[in-house]
Amino acid sequence: MKKHYLLIILFLCFYKNYGQEPIQEAYVSKTYVNVEDEWNEVNYSAMVNIASNRKGQLKITNAEFLRELSDGKANMVEKSAYDSAEFTSQTLIKEKTEKNGLLNLTYEGNLVFKTFDKAYTAATRIIFIVNQADIIGLKILNKENRKEYALDLTIKE
Repeated sequence: MKKHYLLIILFLCFYKNYGQEPIQEAYVSKTYVNVEDEWNEVNYSAMVNIASNRKGQLKITNAEFLRELSDGKANMVEKSAYDSAEFTSQTLIKEKTEKNGLLNLTYEGNLVFKTFDKAYTAATRIIFIVNQADIIGLKILNKENRKEYALDLTIKE
């Protein structure tokens, strides 16, 4: 009887792990911001790190970038536990395959900025640009302050 319970537990563990989309770690190679309908390249003093997958999970780590994205409302601290934001309550609203084979997955949800004194939440639309199985770019629109960013990603090896 113990063997049956062990088999059931092993099956449940395998089922949970098998059904999850793996997290891809990347860094931002280029950042563009849309100012008055014109895209300009922006550089940051530290690397912007991205952990994401095709199911809409996203974590961004870089205090300077996140402070700018939130228009100064998220008081982030560089090189601490409070320098990241996570995309939550995401809902897939559009899926489109481009002529060049890239897949655009558009999600809406909340970007939660974890700060040392409180959390700041912004309604956000994020487009994941996927080439085969890899996320190679992101477009982020903070709906509250209408800030729009385009990020080119390089996958960490």
